[in-house]
Amino acid sequence: MSPRSETALARNSRKQRDIYTALACVVFPAVVVVSFLPDKDKHLLHTRGRFHSVGHFVVFCLVAYIASRSARSLQARLVVFGASLVLGFGIEVAEHLIFHAAMEWKDVLVDAAGVIGGTLIAILSRPDSDQADLEELGEERT
Repeated sequence: MSPRSETALARNSRKQRDIYTALACVVFPAVVVVSFLPDKDKHLLHTRGRFHSVGHFVVFCLVAYIASRSARSLQARLVVFGASLVLGFGIEVAEHLIFHAAMEWKDVLVDAAGVIGGTLIAILSRPDSDQADLEELGEERT
């Protein structure tokens, strides 16, 4: 690969990370806000009922995917993986404390499964991103 195309690959990688970071700034607060809606509003949004677990899985898969795609390196992906797990657990604990409902351990496990799925999809769908990030770092140092 020529140096010029490597530079373009690094720029493209940075641009994609910036897009995912901006998306994270919208999606993460939205997840938190929806999580703390009263039960009647959750019924209107269909976040309660028979598709409840599917919703948890999909949302946390999306959260982890976005977070992982906004990370620069594998180490950063591991950090956002842990942060996504903490977010899922923290939301469930906060809902328990605020609404005085029973702790929903099933939701915690489904959230964790979504985080694992989203992180794996992000890592497997962009195996070349670490190489582009290393090239970008080399350019910044010179």
